[in-house]
Amino acid sequence: MKTDALNPVLDVAIVGAGVSGLYSGWRWLTSSQGKGSRVEAFELSHRVGGRLMSAQPPGMPEGRIELGGMRYTSAQTMVSSLVSYLKLETVPFVVAQDPNMAYLRGRHLRTRDLSDPAKVPYDIPKSDYEGFTKGFTALAAERYLEEVLHRKHVDLKTVDWDKVAETGRYEGHSVRDLTMRYIYNRSVSHESFQFAEDTSGYDSIFFTWNAADGFPWNIGDYGASIQYSRLKEGYEMLPKTLHQRFESVGGKVHFEHRLQRFDTVQLDDGSEGAELHLVHAGHHKVVRARKLILAMPRRSLELLDQTGAVLGKEHHEVHKLIQSVVPIPLFKLALCYRTRWWEELGITQGQSVTDLPIRQCYYWPVGDDTKAGAILIYNDGLDLAYWAGLRNDPEGFPNEDGTDSNDPAVEWKENPAPKLMVQEAHRQLLEMHGLEDTPERRPYAAAYRDWGDDPFGGGANFWPQYVDSQHVSKRIVQPVKGKPVYICGEAYSHAQGWVEGALATAEDMLQNHLGLQPPPYMG
Repeated sequence: MKTDALNPVLDVAIVGAGVSGLYSGWRWLTSSQGKGSRVEAFELSHRVGGRLMSAQPPGMPEGRIELGGMRYTSAQTMVSSLVSYLKLETVPFVVAQDPNMAYLRGRHLRTRDLSDPAKVPYDIPKSDYEGFTKGFTALAAERYLEEVLHRKHVDLKTVDWDKVAETGRYEGHSVRDLTMRYIYNRSVSHESFQFAEDTSGYDSIFFTWNAADGFPWNIGDYGASIQYSRLKEGYEMLPKTLHQRFESVGGKVHFEHRLQRFDTVQLDDGSEGAELHLVHAGHHKVVRARKLILAMPRRSLELLDQTGAVLGKEHHEVHKLIQSVVPIPLFKLALCYRTRWWEELGITQGQSVTDLPIRQCYYWPVGDDTKAGAILIYNDGLDLAYWAGLRNDPEGFPNEDGTDSNDPAVEWKENPAPKLMVQEAHRQLLEMHGLEDTPERRPYAAAYRDWGDDPFGGGANFWPQYVDSQHVSKRIVQPVKGKPVYICGEAYSHAQGWVEGALATAEDMLQNHLGLQPPPYMG
């Protein structure tokens, strides 16, 4: 392997051209400290965006189907402020709609039926009926907090969740040391828990967390008062725009560069910097920088050579920090249909749920100029084992070579779906909707993206039991004190699984470690 000569020393080297990496570079170059400095980002793939990927299906020129992250909430002020500042067009992201399907335990219900205890096929005790109005997760959280805080009638809107995490004890145990699922099942009946889990559409959000982090995350992200938004041209427009802004102020992104290892070194001026060893097109490239930002999730960090002054095997504390989150595998599967057959049932948009292995689906907006339609299936956690035997089907939709760009039509073609998986998902969709399989109801195109694959390792990362997330999230930003190496991204945030988490950790790093002032658009 040929080794390229050293380039001039960068002021900041960034590994990863997802939201946190591009945002950090742009923020640094537009700050008083960083203006005019040399900042370059190194990206493993041929595109920017990381786990944001907006693909254009064939036959739907206006469609932008999210194969990665797809929305943000009204409570996520950093994303909202940034999207507004960048003048990106937004539209409401619709979830619950009264006519939509809830196919549970073999019963075809509609979303509106889920608030009626007489209609749901679950034996929910009357003592839990409050859950039908306020939500069973909120009910479980209230009862859990009554035990922890030793008081009745807890107002979830005023709870100091950080204090609960720090000092809270449940039946003599720290709430960090107990799983959310355990406390959930001790706070409501098993049938109530099962109903909440089945109707959530997810298989990981109640199972992975410790109680200290799990309850506030679930209530904050999926509570009754939360409103969702999406970007009209696709969520990928956020990193694309950040990429443009980054390069407009002097930044540069190098694609298809794999970081192999790094270490700290003494620079020519006597200061300590970082030396990166990268591989690009068979060449070994060495880059030096005064600061190194690793904008990477847990699995990507683990794929680096575990050597040097930060990742060396002797740095047990750093490895403990990196391993303190659990990657959650998930996939997105999009099916395209010539006609929107679900409209026969009065369904136009939003989410439907089921306890079948597909778990949840979204009737995706594809524009007004087509009769075709698309359904997006979102699957995580426990039911992935069901699909594992289908994902390796060698027969799939054609896969065409891409280009070095984020072209949405190319991104659709670059993510073909296994034929067996498409057929089985289609079968379950028809069962869920109570419709027969007919030629006009069969899919004509599909795309599939599994975020559990390397280098991501998961679509999100969650805090498990026995982890002090407050400590870890602060410590990992600069894993070895005094060393010019920093970590940011969704994984070690308190908005895991969301762009908000990527921005929050980037701002923590920029303000508290690199000395930047808060940006004016974030108040």
